[in-house]
Amino acid sequence: MPEQLQWDLISMGSMEVREACPDDWLAVTTLNQRARRASPQIWWWEEHLTNDLFIVIERKGGIVGALLAWPDESPVAWVRLAVLDDALNVDEWLNLVLPPILEGLRHHGAQELAWMDYGGWAGPHLRTRGFTPLTEVITLVKLDRALPRANAINASVRPASDVDIPAIMAVDRAAFTSHWWHSEATMRRRAAVSPHFAVAEVAGEVVGYAGGELRLPVAHLNRIAVHPAHQGHGIGALLLRAAIRDFWQHEAEQVTLNTQSNNRHSQQLYRRFGFGPTGDLMIAWELQL
Repeated sequence: MPEQLQWDLISMGSMEVREACPDDWLAVTTLNQRARRASPQIWWWEEHLTNDLFIVIERKGGIVGALLAWPDESPVAWVRLAVLDDALNVDEWLNLVLPPILEGLRHHGAQELAWMDYGGWAGPHLRTRGFTPLTEVITLVKLDRALPRANAINASVRPASDVDIPAIMAVDRAAFTSHWWHSEATMRRRAAVSPHFAVAEVAGEVVGYAGGELRLPVAHLNRIAVHPAHQGHGIGALLLRAAIRDFWQHEAEQVTLNTQSNNRHSQQLYRRFGFGPTGDLMIAWELQL
């Protein structure tokens, strides 16, 4: 790694900033569990503990802050872990962890850094550093047990297999902007560990997919996508109905999902299936590199 990217140890007064290492796992886990300002556990951050895009702050031998950004084969890197001790000032934390992250991302060829502001604590501080709002994300929940019909002519839904991944990747690239792309490795992992991961087929061609996870009594639909060439034909409804039924079979009592607040078309589908807003709203921020 070039000399200018050697962020192994930088003294900042009583605190030290360095790249993470495998021995930091327990300390970061503990901090993430007790800190009020912390990311939800939705990314396997522990597998990046040897990566130069994972920065930690130490004070008196203990870790008091961490930041991980990862592009996952997209030109857009997302913050995958953000956590700081309750006694640490947000601006002070950002001043320490953000510069090495941005330098590392430029070295990796990333074009943008995106940040989902869970809890709303980071946004005001990101704005002063040049971040701008990317989108608003709302959470919807389904509490009832009713299901409308889903009629998609000549379409069917089945569990995904490993051989479907290339076709799923093609749907993903066509259906979403680069902000939301997943790498093939991430997609294979989600397919392997998700209790529900299914594809929709038309004439033997994969034209959509959906995947979700269980944290009983709640199931969460992580992703549902239909290739633009096949949208408007009921395939999304078919995938949604199959996912909900599968979640119920796994004893889920509630089903949640996230969607962008300006995605009226998807919200219309979700309302038809009995989803309603929880009142939770998150703002995603972006910084051009």
